[in-house]
Amino acid sequence: MELEQIKTMIERALADGRLSRQESEAIKAAIYSDKKVTKEESQLFRELQNQIFNGDIVLED
Repeated sequence: MELEQIKTMIERALADGRLSRQESEAIKAAIYSDKKVTKEESQLFRELQNQIFNGDIVLED
């Protein structure tokens, strides 16, 4: 999947300040869809994780 598509997917998922397990899995699947993780994709995922760890985003069950 294209980097811009992944960015858009993340933005939509986080629009409400929450991230469901389903949204999280969909983002990971998009990142790994081509069997390669680019430096940019890795950075996006790290930023998402940091937002969760910092409490900026609530991770739902």
